[in-house]
Amino acid sequence: MKVIVDLKVPKQKMSQNSIDKGQYTLSNQALADMNQFVPFKEDPLRISGTVADDGKSISWDTPYAKAQFYGFVGKDGYRVYNYTTPGTSRRWDLRAKATYMKDWIKAFIKGAEW
Repeated sequence: MKVIVDLKVPKQKMSQNSIDKGQYTLSNQALADMNQFVPFKEDPLRISGTVADDGKSISWDTPYAKAQFYGFVGKDGYRVYNYTTPGTSRRWDLRAKATYMKDWIKAFIKGAEW
């Protein structure tokens, strides 16, 4: 008896390229899901959110993005308590993660074609 195991398909599925596609898909889904939690008085902060080309990070590019994300403003780090749009606050990544983690896992699996 002779058994031949072809590992070509599993190796393709577990390739770095496949993982990178999954990461990029997950990051785009995460950005879309986080947007509802990003403070919104006018549009610039929300629309400045981008996914890095490698899909490994998400960033918001406005002068006040860091202060809004961490919830502290000014030289002395005054705490922000009043967000003008209901449902928004600091650390919008953690709020979205608590709600959408299962969807992000599904997005990774779909993007990686697993």
